[in-house]
Amino acid sequence: MKKILVAVLLVISGLSIMNSHAGDDVVARIGKKKNISLADFKRWLGYNSEENRKALEKDPKRREMLLRQIVTSMVIADQAKKEGFDKRADVKENMKLLIDNFLTLEYLDMEVARKVKVDEEEINRYYEENKSKFEMPERIKASHILIQVKKTASENEQKEARARMEKVLQRARAGEDFARLAAEFSDDPGSKQRGGDLGFFSKGKMAPEFEKAAFALKPGEMSDIVQTNFGFHIIRLDERKEPFVQPVTAVREQLLQTLTLEKKRKAVDEYVEKMVKAADVEFFHDNFFDSSADPHQQVK
Repeated sequence: MKKILVAVLLVISGLSIMNSHAGDDVVARIGKKKNISLADFKRWLGYNSEENRKALEKDPKRREMLLRQIVTSMVIADQAKKEGFDKRADVKENMKLLIDNFLTLEYLDMEVARKVKVDEEEINRYYEENKSKFEMPERIKASHILIQVKKTASENEQKEARARMEKVLQRARAGEDFARLAAEFSDDPGSKQRGGDLGFFSKGKMAPEFEKAAFALKPGEMSDIVQTNFGFHIIRLDERKEPFVQPVTAVREQLLQTLTLEKKRKAVDEYVEKMVKAADVEFFHDNFFDSSADPHQQVK
């Protein structure tokens, strides 16, 4: 709902900074009198979307960038005011439009969207009606060792790579530790430091040849040499999970967020439609559209 940039809000809304004292957790100062407190910053942080807010809370560098953006906006806005720019008729008209837009978003958020509640009955009903969305396919946990060579490599290069892999396979079948062999010989930088561990994956996530061999194994079994576009692999199946439907308790928070968002959108749409209808709004399309142009033509 709140998608207006904080920097724009500072310019158009006339929000002023508290004259915070040094003991009020001042995070920035402009000149000698205008302080920005941590409370001020958190207030502006609230004008970001929930997704952006969470990202900012996790990333100190992004928070610092936002603070610099706020300070920059205020410095330039102060200069504009000194030059009387905010008194210009065209600027005042544009500021009014932006303020009206901001007030609309704030009002709809606080007076309509925030009053929406989702109860347990709604969550359970949605879950039962949409169980197929929460089906988890068969998944396996596998480890591998990769000797990298392209399929387009020369015959000698491919023979050499296969010969190297055959030696590794012999050692693995002789009982040597698979994870240690992966760490020593595998060309897959993403998994070799984890002993070749690829984690859990379902069908459709790996190269077809790799997937076919991996899903054919039983837990603890090791494949023969498998060739893909990446090179030669040895695959060990570590664990298999059969398909299942996630219980409602596992997806409750996801359902709550989905239903809340849907209900908020519906509540806002219905409220807006009711208010516009009650306001007896009229549109004069003959004046709005150029009579020589197609009124349905997309504005570029």
